Amino acid sequence: MRKLCNASCIALLTLLTLSCRGKQGPEGPQGPPGQNLVRPQQGFIEGVARGRDQNGTPFNIPFRYTYYAGNPGEVLRRGADTLDIQFDREDSLGIGRLSFSLILKRSTSQASVSQLSGVIANINASPIPTFSVQAIPQVSIAQYPGTTQTVTGVQISGDTLLIGDFTFIRPQYTPPNFPIPGLDLSALANAHPDTVTGRFSVRLLPIIRYGRAG
Repeated sequence: MRKLCNASCIALLTLLTLSCRGKQGPEGPQGPPGQNLVRPQQGFIEGVARGRDQNGTPFNIPFRYTYYAGNPGEVLRRGADTLDIQFDREDSLGIGRLSFSLILKRSTSQASVSQLSGVIANINASPIPTFSVQAIPQVSIAQYPGTTQTVTGVQISGDTLLIGDFTFIRPQYTPPNFPIPGLDLSALANAHPDTVTGRFSVRLLPIIRYGRAG
């Protein structure tokens, strides 16, 4: 009898709780938006790497890089006619990336490459093909001609918008069959010439630096 009473009491309390519950109130105000994790994009570096691997198998790697970290690039005035320019772009995964450092003569629109390096990658392919871009100087003692890095068709508008074309060539090279003391030429071996050609369009941040060193 006691168990029956307990069960009845529980059922009665449950019924009273449900019947006394009011209507659901209005939805509260929306909270502040979360952190924006969208990576910044501006301009592009795009092109294609072509060549053959050491076995002679041809490769063709298209790429387009639009993402940057820190700032989109910078231009620093060196005298009345000379600009130092630096910028880079990478793909959304950070696998492929190219970095440029240029010296531009405004009066002639001629640019020389101080640095060109990075990795060409096509993240839309599986597996992802890559090609390393590294400027290597001429090694006379080993008769290595060095890589070629050129930038042409450069135009700059108001020290901010920069466009141009570029070419990177890694030449065919077979190391000499005699050792050269202090030089490891195995990394320079390349059975077939490779090229990377492309173009860029980026908007830079003008930089003025004050102060003296020393």
